[in-house]
Amino acid sequence: MQWLTRLSLKNPAMVIILSLLVALGGIFSFTVINIESEPQAQLGMLTISTAYPNAASEDVLEDVTKPLEKVIDTVSGVKTYISSSEENHSLITVSIESAADMEKVEAEVEKSVANAKLPNTAGRPKVKLSVVGSEPMYFLAISNKEQLRTDDAFYQLVKDTIVEDLQTISGVESADVIGLATRLVRIKPRQDDLHYYGMTASDLRQAITAQHLATSVGSVTDAGQDYIARFTNEYKSLDELRKTIVRIPVAENGTQGYLQLSDLADVDWEMERSSISRLNGKPAVAVQIAKTSEGNIVEISDTIHEKLEGYRVKYPDLNFELVSDRSDFVKSSIGGMAKEGAMGIVMAIAVIYLFLRSVKTTLIVVVSIPLCVLVSVMLMQFNGMTINLMSLFGMTVAIGRVVDDSIVVIENIFRRLLTEPRTQSTIIKAVGEVGSAITSSTLTTVAVFLPIAFVSGMLGDFFKPFAAAVTWSLLASLIVAVTVVPLLASITMRQERPKQHHTGNISGLYTRLLRAALENKGKVAVLTVVLFVGSIGLAAKLPTGFLPELNMNLLYIKVSMPTGTSLEKTSATASAVETAVLQEPQVMYIQSKIGANDDAAKRSHIADMTIKLVPGADENKVLSQLRERVKPLIPASAQVTFSKPAAGGQGGYQLVLYGADLTTLKEAAAAIKTQLKQNPLLANIKDNVSETRGQLSIQVDRDQALLRGLTPEQVSKEVGAAIGTTNMKSLKLNGEEYTLVFGSGEKAALEQLPGVWVKTPSGQQVSLEEIASLQKDEVTPQLLRKEGKPYIQINADILSADKGGVAAEQTRLLQQMKLPPGVSVSAEGISQDLQKGFTEMLAAMGAAILLVLLVMVAAFGNLLSPAAVLLSLPLASIGGLLSLWLVGGVLDMTVMIGFLMLIGIVVTNAIVLIDRVQQHRTAGLPVREALVEAGKTRLRPIMMTAVATIAAMLPLALGFSEGSLLSKGLSVVVIGGLLSSTLMTLIVVPVGYESLHNFAFRKQNRKRLQNAQEQM
Repeated sequence: MQWLTRLSLKNPAMVIILSLLVALGGIFSFTVINIESEPQAQLGMLTISTAYPNAASEDVLEDVTKPLEKVIDTVSGVKTYISSSEENHSLITVSIESAADMEKVEAEVEKSVANAKLPNTAGRPKVKLSVVGSEPMYFLAISNKEQLRTDDAFYQLVKDTIVEDLQTISGVESADVIGLATRLVRIKPRQDDLHYYGMTASDLRQAITAQHLATSVGSVTDAGQDYIARFTNEYKSLDELRKTIVRIPVAENGTQGYLQLSDLADVDWEMERSSISRLNGKPAVAVQIAKTSEGNIVEISDTIHEKLEGYRVKYPDLNFELVSDRSDFVKSSIGGMAKEGAMGIVMAIAVIYLFLRSVKTTLIVVVSIPLCVLVSVMLMQFNGMTINLMSLFGMTVAIGRVVDDSIVVIENIFRRLLTEPRTQSTIIKAVGEVGSAITSSTLTTVAVFLPIAFVSGMLGDFFKPFAAAVTWSLLASLIVAVTVVPLLASITMRQERPKQHHTGNISGLYTRLLRAALENKGKVAVLTVVLFVGSIGLAAKLPTGFLPELNMNLLYIKVSMPTGTSLEKTSATASAVETAVLQEPQVMYIQSKIGANDDAAKRSHIADMTIKLVPGADENKVLSQLRERVKPLIPASAQVTFSKPAAGGQGGYQLVLYGADLTTLKEAAAAIKTQLKQNPLLANIKDNVSETRGQLSIQVDRDQALLRGLTPEQVSKEVGAAIGTTNMKSLKLNGEEYTLVFGSGEKAALEQLPGVWVKTPSGQQVSLEEIASLQKDEVTPQLLRKEGKPYIQINADILSADKGGVAAEQTRLLQQMKLPPGVSVSAEGISQDLQKGFTEMLAAMGAAILLVLLVMVAAFGNLLSPAAVLLSLPLASIGGLLSLWLVGGVLDMTVMIGFLMLIGIVVTNAIVLIDRVQQHRTAGLPVREALVEAGKTRLRPIMMTAVATIAAMLPLALGFSEGSLLSKGLSVVVIGGLLSSTLMTLIVVPVGYESLHNFAFRKQNRKRLQNAQEQM
């Protein structure tokens, strides 16, 4: 690195210009870089959603799910898949191989499912790649507060004007509306009139379909000009539709009769809704806005706010509320973390000044912080990354580490200038003396983060921006330390001799302590092993989790009524919940969404509620109080779940039961649920088979039907036309397009079904009860399969922060249960996430240690020195685990990243120490004297770097911003580990080095001792 220092001192103008260019580039990148809440982590999954209206779960399975499963089996890159078949809807979740190209697999799946043979009434399968951050980020509520507009006009304005305008915002992917009522034209056949004239609903539907036509049939030519031949027999008005002439069966006297449609059916406008939305218990249309992966969450929010202000002026009779804005959390998190980072910089500056006691020298070191951060931002923007919680967290954490190289360099220059000529040659020698040490220490820290690139799935995508930010900042700090710092030192320190500071009592005390430790290596080793084993035992008592929950002042409640529950009944239950929630004084808003904007999936039994709390509210306390208020309001047959946002999602306790026999699986599931209910830390225990819903089974008597010339298929079509609803070709009236629906729109009463008339081929009519039997059954509304085989899934919410511990203990208890033969149980959800996460992170740590060893062997040229340096690693776990235990922290993935960081940070001090030892050894000093002298020389820079890093991270560990929830555990671990490792490195590493040296050169030492004895 000396050549870089020499170059910078020789060309100061070049270094200054380059530094300014880097600073300007970083500032520019910061103004244009995209901002989002979380990294765009791909979950390695895609979903295939298909609507199949008016179909039971068994029909969905046979007609839609199985054909789709068959074509998915042929797609390469698919690891596994599971399917859920419920009334009117099929959902298949595909897990993709980690090595496969996600977008390529998505394209192949889309192509395959498009070619699947599905019923004509089934919708087009929708394929979507699951990505963290693709969920709606903004929730808007619009209400017709003054009631100056009709409901139809209000809904039309929201749908066609406001929502379409919101969708034009740059970066917005979709804006979905819930709570609208759709204006349509309905044809309600009058069954008695149809029967009187010898007709059925099926006859009437066919007659209307034949009259309402618009289709191209070919082309003709005239005088060399081609014309498209097109029939245009569409209805232009409701009056025209009502006056449609319908041919009725020939009368007994042979007379052919004709009637108008209005004689047989009611034709009129109707407002139909498939969803309901309320804000604080009052009707309000909900708009959910999702952004694209490239969208800037803050800029989109600003644009939405601007548009809302315009809407309030333009539509003063309407009320607009932005109930939830994810960018608020992003802004406060980024602002809070930036504030804590700034506090860390100030504290680091104070620590450096206390050691150096020179304003100029301190400012030289401080220059490295903004330069390194700006380089990191510039490289992130260049590589298409974003400013998010993890990347900003990485830059904030790096602040404490980027000054280390500059501190070591400036301290050595400072020390040399006390006794040597104040020339550029002295500065170059001072930098060269520590150049290999800071290069090795920086590269080892960078090497630590390399294995994160190989961590798969969501966890890898989540932490890669963090690793990239830290890596680029550290590499920049190394360049700054050997170029900018020596240049500034040359300009300032050569003009003024630094004030000499005496080593004082601390250095003397340390020297005496080090000599005593070297004389008592066994005691030092025993004490170190005891502390290390004790810390490992402490780790077993720590609660475990996957990722921390986020403090966003948001809570969620989901009410699941029995499948088939009407929209109105679900709404009534949700209304009671809303009233109870609003009694909580810390609740600001509650937005309820009942049903879905697309009625094809028939989600009328589901109510989703988003609760916004006042700033500063205790989320866990409010959540506990809401549980007590809401649970008594929920019917015994329904389920209610409570949750709060979590980084990257948060799984509960999940069990999956496999077996060939569904009956046996149900028996096993019942026994397991009984056992789970005994655990007070589990709540909302449910499975996919216990819930049943009523089904009316219609069994056609084939013989009786055949006597009348009918088949079961013909009967089913006749009955379907009589009691079902069919969407016909839409109507275009006054430039607007409206849905034309055939059917009453009301569920037929059970007692009316036996009397439904079915027309035979001969024109006669027979009632359904004459040719079929009707029986009530109970069926499972949701059928789950994994790779074509049925399974049962049991879910439960974990009420404790120790999610991993609760899941592991419960799984252990279940393993002791005796289950029916052929039934196997797999713990998934949080258990599976933790197992995979900890396994990959431990593997990353092992790889990091090997990479650190490789870098050090290359730098030192031997194995002895790196082996001594690695002795500092166990020392870090002592303080890290102890500090985490003291603050009541959770051992989660962010904490594991903290331990990974410690591998790189801790060895830095040991490298600086051992590098100086090797220099003394090369100069001819004995091992012990080399260790003592190196310890005295490197005591101050080691203490400076450690204390500066701790001071910079202290605000993160104590921070109260939302973003600190991700950084707190990591910061606590790094601070604790750095404290213990720094204090013990100065003793244990020298002891270990001398012990390893004595062992490696034991033969030479023994021979030297024999020669000495012979000479005596």
